Amino acid sequence: MSFFSPTFAAFFLLTIVLYFLSPHRLRVPVLLTASVIFYMSFIPEYIVFILGLIITDFFAAHLIERSSTPASRRAWLLLSLAMNFGFMASFKYAPAILGKPLGEIPLGLSFHTFQSTAYVIEVYRRRQAAEQSFLVFALYVMFFPQLAAGPIERPQVLLHQFREYHKFDYARFVSGLQQVAWGLFQKYVLANHFAAAVNPVYTDPSSHSGPAALLAALAFPFQILCDFAGYSDIAIGSASILGFRLSRNFNRPFQADSMAEYWKRWHISLSSWMRDYIFFPLCGHRPAMSRVCGAIIATFVLNGLWHGARWNYLISGLLHGSYRVVELLAGRALSRQDWPLPPFLEAPVRVARTILVFLLMAFAFMFFRGDSLTNTLHVISRIGTAWDGISSFAAFTHSFQSVEIGPARLLLLLSLVLLVHAVNFAQAYGSLRARIAAQPFWFRWSFYYAAAIALLGFGPRAAQPFIYFQF
Repeated sequence: MSFFSPTFAAFFLLTIVLYFLSPHRLRVPVLLTASVIFYMSFIPEYIVFILGLIITDFFAAHLIERSSTPASRRAWLLLSLAMNFGFMASFKYAPAILGKPLGEIPLGLSFHTFQSTAYVIEVYRRRQAAEQSFLVFALYVMFFPQLAAGPIERPQVLLHQFREYHKFDYARFVSGLQQVAWGLFQKYVLANHFAAAVNPVYTDPSSHSGPAALLAALAFPFQILCDFAGYSDIAIGSASILGFRLSRNFNRPFQADSMAEYWKRWHISLSSWMRDYIFFPLCGHRPAMSRVCGAIIATFVLNGLWHGARWNYLISGLLHGSYRVVELLAGRALSRQDWPLPPFLEAPVRVARTILVFLLMAFAFMFFRGDSLTNTLHVISRIGTAWDGISSFAAFTHSFQSVEIGPARLLLLLSLVLLVHAVNFAQAYGSLRARIAAQPFWFRWSFYYAAAIALLGFGPRAAQPFIYFQF
């Protein structure tokens, strides 16, 4: 069920009507039924897998809570973790081990596994009481707006919201609808235009010039940002219409001027999950710097490998971890030096650091995007060597013809990059949607019509899945 389809629009509208017309005691069953229908619209038979995860973790949490000894509590936790991640690994690593996949990866496998696991760990740490209602817990795991790709919510944030009574609120409905529309625009207009510069190069690197390969490398970070942040905005906006508050998942990541700052802004719900449940346990209490660095590398390697059993994901994780370790060690070394930066250099240095962070992340993203290690290295080699005959601006622009990008399309891509940064910059100074809503009637509806025309005119001719649906 594509988000950009009449089917989803009808499904969501019917869900809204039934939810707000239902008495409070029936609202959880209504949302759970809608979530099951949404999940089964992809691969119906996989419903048994997510049901197995829900049953396992529901009872594991109760057994952990009722256990009287640390050993038994730990045993039930380990059983839950083994079943959750064993099932996830069986799908993700079967191609590497068995030589063939077990089947198509279930929708949102990683994300509902991480969310359910967070619940069990929080119960184990005595930060969350075991949920008494099986239906409420089932809805927590498979709430349809966030089911496919997050945000990954902690139980303390989301569980109690399913017990709250939400009245229909027109202002909240409009705000949520605006966020859904912005998410659709990011995915089906912005991300798809960036994809047009990326996909041909990775499909056949040898057919493309150095400038075209470089453009693909620089465009992919914007493609995946608009694709993933677009889904997150659709999820957050859809949940908001129903009265639920989901966490922000992206916060201007390409304006970060350090690796540490970048990971506080990019895929925030997963980054914080990895920090709390992998990095901190690996570090222990008062760790030595060597242990901190080792924990950073291990966390990022696992972050790469959960995507799948491919060398590309391993290298991508190693690069991200190495960036962070080098930054940490360099920062400690420089902090011991008394080299104050002149005030007039602070802004230029910040800009230079932001550009450097983006370029380093773009390089790591090349391994994430490549179909194989050979494919990625081929694209990198084209960037370094395929510049023959490009000695003028006309020859430079002509070199993009292999990806069917002329000067006008190149200008459009640059404009889209500026648009992404402009919107992010505006969001830094308050809600852009709230400011638009505060404008006169003629301005608001002119803006809405222009956005609708852009979405319908430049949107997809066929349904295209979100990148992270495959994980």
